[in-house]
Amino acid sequence: MSTPLQIPYTIVDAFTSKAFTGNPAAVVQLGDTVLSDATLQLIAREFNLGATAFLSQTDAADTFHVRWFTSTHELALCGHASLASAHVLGLPRLVLKSRVSGDLIALRTADGRVELEFPAGVPQPTSEERKVEVGEALRKALGLDAAPSIQFVGTTSGASFPGYILIHIDDAIDLAAQTVNSAVLAAELPGTNLHILTNSAPELLREQGKHFVSRVFATPIGIPEDSVTGSSHCMLAPYWTTHLGASGQQLSAKQVSARSGEVDVEWTKGSERVKIRGHAVKVGEGKIFVPST
Repeated sequence: MSTPLQIPYTIVDAFTSKAFTGNPAAVVQLGDTVLSDATLQLIAREFNLGATAFLSQTDAADTFHVRWFTSTHELALCGHASLASAHVLGLPRLVLKSRVSGDLIALRTADGRVELEFPAGVPQPTSEERKVEVGEALRKALGLDAAPSIQFVGTTSGASFPGYILIHIDDAIDLAAQTVNSAVLAAELPGTNLHILTNSAPELLREQGKHFVSRVFATPIGIPEDSVTGSSHCMLAPYWTTHLGASGQQLSAKQVSARSGEVDVEWTKGSERVKIRGHAVKVGEGKIFVPST
């Protein structure tokens, strides 16, 4: 019987400074080990976290190839697992080379956070008919008597954001308190993969300096609700920057899932990049044994 490969991994909670909150990710350092796509998917399924990042070293010490998998799918872009990767590697500047989203930059900030430079997904408004369809889908998914008021529905182009849809729901709704049936959202909005619900921060969070809140649901790619989503903020940053007239200014957000997490964003009007900042904390490490072939 052959000896299994022993590959190091680290578990990191991203977009938080407190363990067991934020969004957990596994960071697997492959070195020069090459594994099949099927094996990478099996490892991600074994961890069964929001995402698993696989890092492969290049000839440059600060540059790694990266791939991200949920328990069921490979992702085009993943913010929290990229932030987790930067936290694990601890480099002042890191380049992550992804297959779909190109070169991504991660910087260490003076206050110990990680700043990600990601592609901006500027949302474009959909039709009024689509807004009505989305309102009805939300009525069913939230179990409401009537469709909620919808301020904006938008999608964006680009391979980094397949099937993403941003929905600015009535600001009077307490987004954190809602029970959302994400399977209904997926069924009622075919062709969409990731549903971003957002509205203005409620009064208590505004007093804490927050500008907006969000929740993210991605049942079609194996995530009924994502705890904290970096890639959604690639759309949220341009949307809220435009909505608030805050080009070039840092906005503070909270993703109000059960685990919750805090994200700061910055986007300058017209820019193709968005800055996403957050803390991370390591919660575990070890080696995974992978059968050799």
